[in-house]
Amino acid sequence: MTNQITTAETFGMTNYAQGIMRAPSQSKELMNMLASRQIGKTPKNEASSIQLMDAWSKGWDKAKKIMMQEKINN
Repeated sequence: MTNQITTAETFGMTNYAQGIMRAPSQSKELMNMLASRQIGKTPKNEASSIQLMDAWSKGWDKAKKIMMQEKINN
């Protein structure tokens, strides 16, 4: 489960760098992770869809914060 969350967060960071909007549904990679799930169902021993979307958003925000800090420092 932790590995899935880390992967989703990494997708968020990567998608920020690619210019993707801050909307998890815009991430092809994240949507591929969620594609086989039934609505409202979490596969056993996996992170829930909302946890993955939250992790993606956290990664996106983290990447933006890093970029803003770099602009301030330069």
